[in-house]
Amino acid sequence: MFLKTILTGVAIAVVAGGSAIAAECTLPADAQAGKAVSNQCKACHVFEADKPSRPTAPNIHDIYDSKAGERKDFPRYSQGMQGAAAKGLVWNDQNLMEYLNDPKAFLNKVNGAEVKHAMFFALKDEKKRQDVVAFLKAIKGKPECN
Repeated sequence: MFLKTILTGVAIAVVAGGSAIAAECTLPADAQAGKAVSNQCKACHVFEADKPSRPTAPNIHDIYDSKAGERKDFPRYSQGMQGAAAKGLVWNDQNLMEYLNDPKAFLNKVNGAEVKHAMFFALKDEKKRQDVVAFLKAIKGKPECN
């Protein structure tokens, strides 16, 4: 009986361990590169699914394929981002690539006028922008990927 109890315990541990392994975050190479590049963004943004936005910028863990200005826990969206949200802007590959390249020009274009904005960092390297977009896409809906 004792042996049966031990074997049952071992079986449960193996199954539970397998679940933990399945929950690990595995990213394709371009997303891994994008995660490294995105470290520059962490001065203002949060990339962790279970964390609130910072006072400086919204949590962007699940930003891919979502509407601009959608985080309810970040009340300080700029005029430009509020305008983009009102126009229904969705953060897809093209919009993220354009925004990351030149946030001011992108928001002015989306809003059809010169607008105030809060992001002054620009990622000019196209490959790095592609990698960041791949990272944002890969972590969408995956809280284990931070």
